[in-house]
Amino acid sequence: MTTFTVHTPKTAPEKSREILKNWQDKLGFSPNVLGVMAESPALLRGYSDIFAATERDNFSPIEREVIHMTISSMNNSPYCIAAHTTWAEKAGVPRDVLEQLRREQPLKDAKLEALRSFVRSVMKKMGRADEKDLSVFYKAGYTRAHVLDVILSLSLNTIGNYVNHIAAPPLDKEFEKNRVESNRKPDGRASNAA
Repeated sequence: MTTFTVHTPKTAPEKSREILKNWQDKLGFSPNVLGVMAESPALLRGYSDIFAATERDNFSPIEREVIHMTISSMNNSPYCIAAHTTWAEKAGVPRDVLEQLRREQPLKDAKLEALRSFVRSVMKKMGRADEKDLSVFYKAGYTRAHVLDVILSLSLNTIGNYVNHIAAPPLDKEFEKNRVESNRKPDGRASNAA
């Protein structure tokens, strides 16, 4: 198996150094997955730009983390589940909601459950949400702009999840308390969770 280097701002290819340093300044550390991405300055730049765009989307910080956790759980990415659990705690997502998301269980909050269900439908149907999916999503108070913002978040999370699947970077100590072990099939779309 190929071993990927986890770069730091000092060891990264020159075109990745400033981007990685910006992450380090923003988060207080440089997550290992970003250190792996730094091998490809284009990937790290693209991921960073998409991340910045998601921070300007139409979702609240809690809704955004519901989306991230749902995608990472369905894609069976233990690294991203641990990372997003940590960030979701900082965003104020209640622990019971986090546990439901980590177990791929329905959420008690009807609007957040509509969001989680819509994300799951889009993923299971590989982007082919139907009128029923859209109708339920709209009835919960979401708009067409939210539909497009879900696609944006799917793009972001898929990059992170796939890099973690292929490169398998070690989990950062900052995420360790939220570590999860996966014993599921690799294809989250085959999950039977509601």
